[in-house]
Amino acid sequence: MEINIFDSVDGQVVQLKNEHTGESAEILQDLGGALKSLHVLIQGKLENIIAIPQESQFSMAENDLYPSALLCPWVNRVRNGNYSFLGKNYQLPINEKALGNAIHGFLARRKFELGKQEITSDYARVILYYPYSGDFEGFPFPFQFEWEFTLFQNGKLDVSMKCLNTGEGEMPFACGWHPYFQIPGTDLDDYHIFFQGKSRFLSDSQMIPMKEELMDMKDGLSFRTNQIDHVFRLNPSEEHVTELVDTKLKRALFVQQSSRLFPFLVVFAPANEQCVAIEPMTANTDAMNTLDGLIHLKPKDFFQGNVQIWVGNPLELTR
Repeated sequence: MEINIFDSVDGQVVQLKNEHTGESAEILQDLGGALKSLHVLIQGKLENIIAIPQESQFSMAENDLYPSALLCPWVNRVRNGNYSFLGKNYQLPINEKALGNAIHGFLARRKFELGKQEITSDYARVILYYPYSGDFEGFPFPFQFEWEFTLFQNGKLDVSMKCLNTGEGEMPFACGWHPYFQIPGTDLDDYHIFFQGKSRFLSDSQMIPMKEELMDMKDGLSFRTNQIDHVFRLNPSEEHVTELVDTKLKRALFVQQSSRLFPFLVVFAPANEQCVAIEPMTANTDAMNTLDGLIHLKPKDFFQGNVQIWVGNPLELTR
């Protein structure tokens, strides 16, 4: 295993690599720690399973689909950019002009610092961190955020998120991750997704949840027959697994999270693209107002959770 650092059009790249198999993860240190690529062996062939929708039209820094973005210290949208916390009102900048919301936090395009690096025969690991001083308009709560990326020899990637409240008072907090996945050689219509969702949210004209409806998810969802762009509430589990299945070539991609720490999942297939966003979230959209999943971090307290990604055969025989 090895760690390589080099420059690219998107700034400095930190690459974790298995030099024997060619499997690798490329992380954009200068753009919020976004995962630019993840090459893994699928049926003996090296494939990149991270998609960058609109890649030919926009740079990573300008892409309004936020590929692989860190969503922190709020997830998705804050209605009108306005919220109250502990009796005080705050106004965030409106960066989703069309809908009038504050969207996706403010760490997605920040430059992170390079922290500890570790290489063994079994894995390569790197920590990236961002010390936030409390200077973003409408969010005067200092904290430090850390990404920890670990690529294992078997091709599995572990992504850990940690946020420490470095201020003197409580802070509102939520975090999520916005990767888009692909299985090369597969069309969107050939994907089927399975996860333990118990309900989904229907949104209003500002894309803010207005209604929660129960769902039977035992048969999963087909992208051939469903238009999917929803927040789902998950059944609580320490090891919740989302399985994205390529029904044509019988391959599968897995995303695992604790649905106690990340009890929400956004699933979204952007128009005219052959990829699917699978987004673990600690809170619901507009949680700064609804409080649905919002975490109160006390001074010196921290949140930590992780997401794992791997590929393999579909789990058809276990259903």
